[in-house]
Amino acid sequence: MKKNKLVLLLTLMLVFILAACSTPVEDVQQTVESAATDAAPEVNAALTTAADEVNAAATEVVAAATANADEVNAAATEAAAAIEEVAPTVEAAATEMAEPELRTDNLEGETITFYHFGDLSGPLAGITAPLINGFNDAVADINANGGIRGAEIELVFQDTQSNIDNAVAAYDRFTGEDDNVLVMFTYGSGDGEALASRFAEDQIPNLAAGLSAVAFYGPESGYTFGYAPIYPDQFALFLDYITANWDAVKPAGAGDDIKLAYISWPTAYGQGAYTPEAIAYAESLGVEIVLSENIEPSPQADATTAILNAQAAGANVIYTNSLAFGPAAILNGMGSLGLRESFLFGANNWACDLATYAFVTDPALVEGMMCPFPYLYWNDADNAGVQYVDGVFTANSRTQAERGVGYLLTAAGVDLAVMAIEKAIDTVGFDALNGQAVYEALISLGETDVLDGVMKVDFSGDNRSPHQAQIRQVQGGQFVMLQDWTSTPDLRPADNFSE
Repeated sequence: MKKNKLVLLLTLMLVFILAACSTPVEDVQQTVESAATDAAPEVNAALTTAADEVNAAATEVVAAATANADEVNAAATEAAAAIEEVAPTVEAAATEMAEPELRTDNLEGETITFYHFGDLSGPLAGITAPLINGFNDAVADINANGGIRGAEIELVFQDTQSNIDNAVAAYDRFTGEDDNVLVMFTYGSGDGEALASRFAEDQIPNLAAGLSAVAFYGPESGYTFGYAPIYPDQFALFLDYITANWDAVKPAGAGDDIKLAYISWPTAYGQGAYTPEAIAYAESLGVEIVLSENIEPSPQADATTAILNAQAAGANVIYTNSLAFGPAAILNGMGSLGLRESFLFGANNWACDLATYAFVTDPALVEGMMCPFPYLYWNDADNAGVQYVDGVFTANSRTQAERGVGYLLTAAGVDLAVMAIEKAIDTVGFDALNGQAVYEALISLGETDVLDGVMKVDFSGDNRSPHQAQIRQVQGGQFVMLQDWTSTPDLRPADNFSE
């Protein structure tokens, strides 16, 4: 087609030239006009056809460009999706390259320090010593078996002589010498209450044998964790049990109404169960508290006046929040007055222990004593944890006088601390290990059977004390279970750190 158009144009030009060469100007002009007129339709047709072909070619170009654009866009979309898919992997790899690997094992040559303080030369030395010995023996056994991931536990202890000022001084000494204290251990309610805000401020977890509600749940607390339910919760569980089983447990001659006398020491520990929450709970159960009296926190204490006052007030139940020579003074007083059978006698967990027998005038007086029991005991010999502690006890040639709940429970406390520290190491690494990491690990443990179930804890959320216990009674010189593990009422103070 293009060749034909070219031939036509050349023919026209040749006609013009021949005409110009052989014809006069007028004739040439006429000839040109005539030829142009004759050729115009063909020229216009040729031009129209050429325009159509140009437009078609342009359309093909646009279509090709559009097709290419779709392919480019599809490729771009596919590339973006691929980048999005691999981005987390690349980011994780970059993070891993940027952060050094956590040291969580093979910690040989490192040291982890356990700080504790208590009475070894004051009025409670005879009671505290077995707890401290159980603590020390358990730590020595752990070190002999590889420590904590290879790191050795170092013990630092200070005698406080049951003096709160000395306990505060011990805390100041420990924190002054070590700017990264991981954990402390306390034994007395007064110490825990005095230092509760300091533990929280310095972010140091305190594992406590003194089960004060103020120490655990006070408004400035939150870093003190207990081995057993707080004393008001224990008192409430005792009340639950005796109200549900009054006909079976009430003293001979007692009526249908429960009338209780609270006789205890005038100390943070002694008054630890007698809180507004506990008093209100007793009233809700229909238990009348007819008397609250104090006795001297001394092995020479005389409780006969308090007992006679309880009798005069019509009491048929006596409850004490004391231990060793505290309950012994009340039992001895009831014995000397011939009133042992007139009262159901109950006490907190620490009273149901061999230490009470060391101070009574007659072991028969202890028969029938009833206590909340938030752990296992030596006679639970089929338990692996009890068997372990028994082996440690024997290996260290401890005397039978030390074979009480204190030795057993502080050994379990060491196991609890080791579990929390190992969890913290796995989370932050040994090099970043601090008190806050151990605190968070204690909370994250959740429901835990410590030392194969010797004690049960759950510090999740805002719990700082366990909420389970058994009820046991002294029968034939043994602590016999009356009620298996049961949830305690929760009588933490209304004004507490979680509010």
